[in-house]
This record gives sequence, C-alpha cells and structure tokens, in this order.
Amino acid sequence: MKLNPLRDVIRGKRLVVVDDSIVRGNTQRALVRMLRESGALEVHVRIASPPVRWPCFYGIDFASRAELVANGADLDGIRRAIGADSLGYASVDALVAASEQPRNRVCAACFDGEYPVPLPDEALIGKHMLENLGGTSRDLPVVPAGYGAEDAVRRP
Repeated sequence: MKLNPLRDVIRGKRLVVVDDSIVRGNTQRALVRMLRESGALEVHVRIASPPVRWPCFYGIDFASRAELVANGADLDGIRRAIGADSLGYASVDALVAASEQPRNRVCAACFDGEYPVPLPDEALIGKHMLENLGGTSRDLPVVPAGYGAEDAVRRP
C-alpha cells in the first residue's frame, strides 16, 4: 500500500476517508483495516461517484460484474464488506452536475448499466468483449464523441 499511517495523529480519532470510487473493494478494505490497526475509533468512507455495478468496456480495468463489490449488494452490504462504520456515495445526478456537461454527453454505464452503444447480451461477461468480436475495426461499435471514453474503439 502506498499510504503510511501516522499512529500519533490517527489514534483515538473518528476519521472520514474520501475516495473517487470503489471497484473491487480491496483497497478500501485494506485502508480501513490499516486505520483501525493504527488506533482509529471510527472510519467513515465517502465516495465521489456512485457504486460501480457494471463492467466498463472503455478502458477501466475490471473484467466482470462478479469482481465488483457493489454487484448485488446494497449500501450496508458494501459498508460491511470494506469494514467501515458508515459509507456514502455521490448519486449519478450529482456526478453529472459536477461534470457541468449535459447528461447525454456523460457515460455513466458502469454506474447505471446504460451503455452509449448497444452491446450483445454476452458482453456483460467481461471487459474483453470489444476485443473478441472478430471481424475488422469497421465492424466494432462507435462511441460518440464527448463520452469521455478515449480508450473506446472508434472508426477512423
């Protein structure tokens, strides 16, 4: 882990940890454990995005819904999984508002499952779906400009 706890600062304190997202939960789980072992009385986690519940085919590195800590779990289930005293997420609406972009220009597929391009049913099994379609690049889906998916497949 790239964080080193300052036990004299942490011991006896109620802490709030803010992060951009929770994907698998491994990092948050380790961080909460480290803070508790360093003497934190309480650890509250706040996340600046909605729960990641769907695979991303546009450059985020997770392969399937089964890997996602939020898959099939409610807020309290995720909180228990990471070991926090409380957990709060931003909503999709709050995330879109913070982007200062119209909703139709923001891809939130990993949060709400609404992908900007149609996907075959088998797509939800993993991130490599776009790589395994076969054929030529002319056969691949096009992601409209402005979705913030620079790693997505586009036609020349």
